[in-house]
Amino acid sequence: MTQAVSPRTRTRLPKEVRRRNILEAAVDVFGRSGYRDGSLQEIADQAGMTVPGLLHYFPSKVDLLLATLMERERAQREAFAADGGRSTFALGRAVLRRNLEQPGIMRLRMTLTAEATAPDHPAHPHMSQRYRETTETFTASLREDVTAGRIGPSVSAPAIAPALIAVMDGLQMQYLLDEHFDLLAAYEAGTVGLLQMTAAQLEACRAR
Repeated sequence: MTQAVSPRTRTRLPKEVRRRNILEAAVDVFGRSGYRDGSLQEIADQAGMTVPGLLHYFPSKVDLLLATLMERERAQREAFAADGGRSTFALGRAVLRRNLEQPGIMRLRMTLTAEATAPDHPAHPHMSQRYRETTETFTASLREDVTAGRIGPSVSAPAIAPALIAVMDGLQMQYLLDEHFDLLAAYEAGTVGLLQMTAAQLEACRAR
C-alpha cells in the first residue's frame, strides 16, 4: 500500500504551479465549507504543503479568499469576451454550461454569495461589486437584443437584467441540491417568457 507523502518531502514545484494548486484547493474547501468554516490547514493539506508554506504565497486567509474570487472573475471576463456578439439568452446558457462543467466553481460562488450577504464578511464588497458589474453587462446585452429584434420589443433591460441573474442563481442552487435537476432545460423554460421570446427568436438564439 502506497504511503502518503509528507508535504515537507514533496518534490519542489515551480511557484506558479504551487500557487495554482493552492487556489484549486481553496475553491474546493471554500466551496464545500464556506469561508468561515473552511480552514487553511485543510487547504494546505489538499495542496500538499504546510500552512506556513501556504502563507508564503497568500499572507492571510482573507488574501487567499480574494485571490480565489479574482481568479474566478478573470476567467469569467475572458469567457464573456469570447461570447461577445451572442444574445443574452445564449450568453446566460453558456455561463451555466461552463459552471456545470466546473461544479466546484459553482458551489464556491453560491456558498460565498450566501455568506457575503453579511456586511462584515470579507467578500461582501467584492460580491456586491460583482453583482453591479454583471447587471450592467446583462443590461447592455439586453438592449442590444431589443435593437436586433432577438427578444420582445417591450422588454425593459434595466428591470429584466437583475431578474435574469436571479433566475440563473436560483437554478444553480437547485442543481447543487439535486444533481438530477435539469438546469439548462429549466433555464430555457424560465427565460423564454421573461424575455418575451417568440418560437422563431428562441430557435435563432439556440443556433448561436
